[in-house]
This record gives sequence, structure tokens and C-alpha cells, in this order.
Amino acid sequence: MSRKYWFLILLTPFLVAADQGSKTVVENSLFYASRVDVIPGILNLVYVRNPGMAFGMLNDLPEVWRLPLFLVISVLAVIIIGHLFRQTAARAMLMPAALALILSGAIGNLIDRFRWGYVVDFVQMHWRQHYWPTFNVADSAITVGIALLIFDTLFTREKPAAAAAPAETPAEPLPKAKPETDASAPQ
Repeated sequence: MSRKYWFLILLTPFLVAADQGSKTVVENSLFYASRVDVIPGILNLVYVRNPGMAFGMLNDLPEVWRLPLFLVISVLAVIIIGHLFRQTAARAMLMPAALALILSGAIGNLIDRFRWGYVVDFVQMHWRQHYWPTFNVADSAITVGIALLIFDTLFTREKPAAAAAPAETPAEPLPKAKPETDASAPQ
């Protein structure tokens, strides 16, 4: 088995478990909308129920449409990730890691939708009065995975075989010329 599959086998279940475990702790230990200052002025734990997508998009979509829509989006994401994974070179490391991160985040948030009907977000970062949208472990995995995917696409792609070949190949030596002989001389 090529090493690219080890990212799926090891990283994906670990991150899904970490995501679901952290959300279960939040569900069981924080009151809805309660806040715990971890690093005052920078980092809080805030229990938020997000029925929409990233950054609260589609929050107003009727519930009857949300789960089927997010299920279709998740299935499409898994198909695309599977296709990209199969296309990845057997010895690649960055691309499989990126795809495993994105896959684990998608699975973690999809489990929430089936389990609770919403995604549990709880990490709130801010600087003074400027707040970043609340997120979770799955969102972090997706974000880091996308960043690695972009980096891999832009900077670490293998060069095509023609580009890797030297610009000039040395010319073969010319064959030695036969000595000229006089046609009138006896041979």
C-alpha cells in the first residue's frame, strides 16, 4: 500500500474523533451562548449552534432544505476528494495530507448535522472588538487542508518529464572518415 493511503487511514479518523470529542465536551459542559475567557482579549470558548454553512451562510434556509442540501454538498466533496486522491502520486505527502484534513472536517461537520441538526462551534478568536466567526476543530482541519492544497498546487507540483530533461544533449561524435585512396593505385 502506498504511503498516501496512510494519511486517510490514520489522520482522518483521528481528526474526526478529536472534532466529535471536543464538541461533545462543549455540549455537555457549557450552556448555550455561554463564554469562557481562555486568553482575555484574544481567545474565548463560546458554545454556538450553527445551522448554516461556514460563517453562518444559509442560516435562514428552511430546515427541510438544509440537511438535504448539506448532504449533497458533502457527497460531492467526498467524490471530488476521492478523485483528487486517486490522481495523487503514490509518494506524494502534502496533497494526501491536505485532502485527509478536508475530508475529516467535512465528515465531522456532517456528523453534527445528523446528530444535532446543527454544527457545534466553540472557538472564538478576536482582537479588541474585531471578532472572527466562531469555529471548531473540523473547520480548522478544512482551513488548514485548503491552505496546504493551494500551497501544493502552486509550489510543489512535479515538473513534466520534458521540462526535467537537460536543455541540450551532447552530440554524438562523428564517424571517422575513411582515408582517401587513389583510385588508380593498385589495391
